[in-house]
Amino acid sequence: MSVDERSAEESDVDGIVGSPWTRALRLGVLGALLVLLGVTRGLPILIVILAIVVMVILHEVGHYVAARRAGMKVTEFFVGFGPRIFSFQRGETEFGLKAIPAGAYVRIIGMNNLEEVDPADESRTYRQAPFRSRAGVAVAGSAMHFALALVLLVVQFALIGRADPERWTVGAVTPGSAAAAAGLQPGDSIERINGQPVGSFLDFREVVAGSESGRLEVDILRDGQPQVVPVELSRRVKVIGTVGEDLDLLETPTGVVVGATRSGGLVENSGAVEGDPVRTINGQQVNSLEDVAGAAASGLGGVVVIGTDGGERRVDLGSAVSVTPPGAFFGVGQEAVLITEAPHVAVGTAVSEFGRTVGASVVGVGQFLWPANLIDFLATPAQSSDRADAPTSAEQTAPDTRPISIVGAVLYGSDLTSENLSNLVGFLIVLNIFIGVFNLLPLLPFDGGHLAIACYEKAQELRHRREQRYIADVSRLLPLTYGVVMVFVVIGFVAIYLDLTRGVSA
Repeated sequence: MSVDERSAEESDVDGIVGSPWTRALRLGVLGALLVLLGVTRGLPILIVILAIVVMVILHEVGHYVAARRAGMKVTEFFVGFGPRIFSFQRGETEFGLKAIPAGAYVRIIGMNNLEEVDPADESRTYRQAPFRSRAGVAVAGSAMHFALALVLLVVQFALIGRADPERWTVGAVTPGSAAAAAGLQPGDSIERINGQPVGSFLDFREVVAGSESGRLEVDILRDGQPQVVPVELSRRVKVIGTVGEDLDLLETPTGVVVGATRSGGLVENSGAVEGDPVRTINGQQVNSLEDVAGAAASGLGGVVVIGTDGGERRVDLGSAVSVTPPGAFFGVGQEAVLITEAPHVAVGTAVSEFGRTVGASVVGVGQFLWPANLIDFLATPAQSSDRADAPTSAEQTAPDTRPISIVGAVLYGSDLTSENLSNLVGFLIVLNIFIGVFNLLPLLPFDGGHLAIACYEKAQELRHRREQRYIADVSRLLPLTYGVVMVFVVIGFVAIYLDLTRGVSA
């Protein structure tokens, strides 16, 4: 919540480091990094970053407003950490921007008994405020997240629309797939397969998976006109590498080609794209999925040579690879059909969905922090280097069932945002609720830790019928606090590693 930061003079090493030219350079570097990110990863990632920055600022606005209303003295409100870029004074509070965009903070004086405060300001410290004021400041950040989530839920249900689980259209067609060969187009609505009605996209995938391979008669609606399209299903495998990457391969009449690629993965970074032909694996030529399995089993390594318009590209999946059993592949992605509700209905739906998501977040946080699950998660990187013949536990677990870092959240959110606005809003709703719940963990340095201390102090006052304020000795909690910080720093680094190596593509 509130973080003790050094003063302006202490933040800068000397007068030169804190000069206007240096601060302009810091701002320029920060802006250049954002521009570079937008150029290399596209506009959606900048939209997600901006949304998360606004969300973090609103969290601190909640603390700031609650503290000011309670009469507490707030000396700083900064976005970012480290060396400051600029700041300005408004009343008794300094507002500004710092160079490391890793969050934001407000500084409220006297957060605990260890902080020295000018005796003239003691009456305006957090520690001297009544219980209701301290509790209000502690929960204000999470309350802002919950309020923002509720507003976004109403906006989504009433104005933007949410996905109808039983209706969808073709959103994308994989190059080289059975759907592409059959001439399916974005916007087509798939109604039946071999006479069997198709409801949700999940139902469609189950029908395709049950068909294995062969010819399908697909009834579609194109521009409102019914058509019957024959589709010869492709076969598909995933080649799994020891570096934590997998390569999606399709068998087509002309040979084996690259299937779906992960954003930022080895295949995309090599310059290869969906539909490019696969030449060799481990030096052996491949013309079918049987050739793929044989080449992968040769034990000669995981080097895949892919032909592209710009020449051949090499993708190294690691020292050894494994191949999943062949499965049927159709080759279309879904485009959700959005539906809206009347405003009064949307409010009720928003409250119901909010409660459901809060419950799911509480359960998810509890399950992850269960010691056995936490140890298994932290051991994942070591497991990935020991197992070459099967996916690791992280590979077996989808991104939505393991914690993701802020890096992973940005990548995942940008993938969703690139599809439609409803996805972005839905992502921000879930993110706000999760952060609001997580931040209430009853441990320092989280806001829930300050709330737990306030409750403990109030309980001591009631128990001993004290007329004066009871102030807990926070020094006794320092070893536990340092331990919590260290654990979550390690969790953060492991999550970033998994996000970059396993991917969090939507």
